[in-house]
Amino acid sequence: MRETQRALVGPCQVGARTIEFFIARYHHPIWTKVVATSLVALGVVALWVSVPIIALSLVCYGAGIGLESIARGTLPLALFPGPQYAVTMGRLAMPSLIVRAAAPSIGALLLSGYGASTTLGVLTEGAIVNVALALTILTMIHKSDRA
Repeated sequence: MRETQRALVGPCQVGARTIEFFIARYHHPIWTKVVATSLVALGVVALWVSVPIIALSLVCYGAGIGLESIARGTLPLALFPGPQYAVTMGRLAMPSLIVRAAAPSIGALLLSGYGASTTLGVLTEGAIVNVALALTILTMIHKSDRA
C-alpha cells in the first residue's frame, strides 16, 4: 500500500470529528453511532470486494473510526445519564478491551491460515453485525421516545 493511501485514515478521523463537533447539537448521538458503523462497514466491504479506488475505502474507514470514538462516549451518556454513566462505561469497556487485546492474534491466525480475502470477509461480517446492532439501538430509542 502506498504511503499516501495509508496516511488518509488519520486525517479522515480528525475531519469526521471536526464535522461532528459542529453538527452534534442537532441530532441524537445514536445517529453518530449509525453513521460511524456504516462508514466502517462500507470501508471494509470496499476493501473486501477490491474497489479500484482504495483511497475511498480508507476515507470511509477513517471517518467511521473517528466518529466511533465520539459515539463511544456520547451515546452511553445520552442513554444512561448521571450516576449510571460511570458504571455503564466500565461495563461497556470490558468486552471491547478484551476483543481489542485478542484481535491481533485472531487476525494473524486468520491471515496465516486462510489469507487476506477470508480475513476481510470475516471483518466485513463483523462490521455488518455492528451496523445491525446500532440500528437495533436506534429502533429501541425511537420506540421509547414514542411511548
